[in-house]
Amino acid sequence: MSRLDVTAAIDDDAVLLRDVGPRDGLQSIDAEVSIETKVAMVQGLVAAGLRRVEVGSFVSPTAVPRMADSGDVFAATAGLGKTSREGLVVNERGAHAAVAAGADVLVSVVSVSETFSRRNVGMSTHQAIAEMAAVCAVAAEASLPVSINLSASFGCAFEGPIEPTAVADVAEALAELGPTELLLADTIGAAAPSDVRAVVAAVRERTGDGTHLGLHLHDTRGLALANAAAGLDAGIRRFDASVGGLGGCPFSPGATGNVCTEDLVHLFHAEGLSTGIDLDELIAVASTIESALDRTLPSRMLRAGPRFRDRTEPSFR
Repeated sequence: MSRLDVTAAIDDDAVLLRDVGPRDGLQSIDAEVSIETKVAMVQGLVAAGLRRVEVGSFVSPTAVPRMADSGDVFAATAGLGKTSREGLVVNERGAHAAVAAGADVLVSVVSVSETFSRRNVGMSTHQAIAEMAAVCAVAAEASLPVSINLSASFGCAFEGPIEPTAVADVAEALAELGPTELLLADTIGAAAPSDVRAVVAAVRERTGDGTHLGLHLHDTRGLALANAAAGLDAGIRRFDASVGGLGGCPFSPGATGNVCTEDLVHLFHAEGLSTGIDLDELIAVASTIESALDRTLPSRMLRAGPRFRDRTEPSFR
């Protein structure tokens, strides 16, 4: 079974989702999470039809202790067929570690906000872009795609509103390094649909068609699904989400959970788009994770279920 080619274009009537729950969703959990729970989470997502899963990160265990066992999670989830197992890195050393662990895609992050960049990765935005050159070089040597999130693309907890031109400046500099995709991240959940349209347009004008664009949305203020719909209208077909709505950034005050994967899938199916994901199985994964973590998750599908029984045949084209 061939692994997903994340570099390929996506049909207009299909959407490609990456579940970031095992990494972004768990990194801020205020209790220990066993490797068994992490592995079961990845396996459940794959069984539900997720073609991309962010399995863990290769960053300082002092800064993000919940991800210290990411190498072990990668080892325990080897052989998952066509699913792309992806690892977050923020520097060249992490990139080498992710390659050694068997990551299929190197995921990284550059903040548009100078203040947040220094708090998140200990570098200025300019320095972080320079570090991405080293990450892309490691990826190229290993023949791996690179996916870069532009954090604080729609606002910063420290600097406030971010101008679309500022996002476009950073995106243009990153696109020159040759990553497969750039995802515009609403790190603090500050975006409204009009912001999504404006930033996507500004970035697309500067990066052209050579780099795929996507959205990484947080639902802090309840607008993530509306913003996803605006992204669809703007031609976006790549999205990050987290099963159960887990997530948040430990370095940005008020940055609560990522948009919920099953809620997003429900929206896309209602709009007649193909995801390749079995919604019922995905809801079951969210329920299992909720029990394992012993906390109520903000998933609408867990509380209310689909508006009608989901009849979408999973088939990603």
